[in-house]
Amino acid sequence: MYVKKARPLPIATQNLHLKTAFPKSKVTMNGKNRLVWTGQLQPTLLSAVYTVQIIYKLDDTPEVRVLEPKLVARDGKRLPHVFTGNLLCLFRYKYGEWNSTMSLAATIAPWTSLWLSHYEVWLATGTWCGSKQEHPGENEQRERPTVAGS
Repeated sequence: MYVKKARPLPIATQNLHLKTAFPKSKVTMNGKNRLVWTGQLQPTLLSAVYTVQIIYKLDDTPEVRVLEPKLVARDGKRLPHVFTGNLLCLFRYKYGEWNSTMSLAATIAPWTSLWLSHYEVWLATGTWCGSKQEHPGENEQRERPTVAGS
């Protein structure tokens, strides 16, 4: 039996979804295969406003980072759930929780807001309330996996 692989959402469609969901944001497209989204997220009414950047190359893993305010570590500890370069860890790659058929505006942006909410609680309490599993330990390399073939 032949199973046809679902096609990734085109970059132009990702652009449209992001601009519709976040009209004040900025999206730049580099050809048909890459976009950079910069926008603001505020996880709760009491939260800081964060400037976030999503870099996405078609059929690859989105790279998400917080541009402002700078993320800070608590008591000299490493930031939880980040990869090298402070790229946010938003989902479990090996379980295919995100793939290129999904809208960045409907998944990655809200997941980033949720991550920021967990970050704020962690800063205040020292306890990470998000997922505590599936992330490399403190002494392991935290390289960002790719989702090739998703």
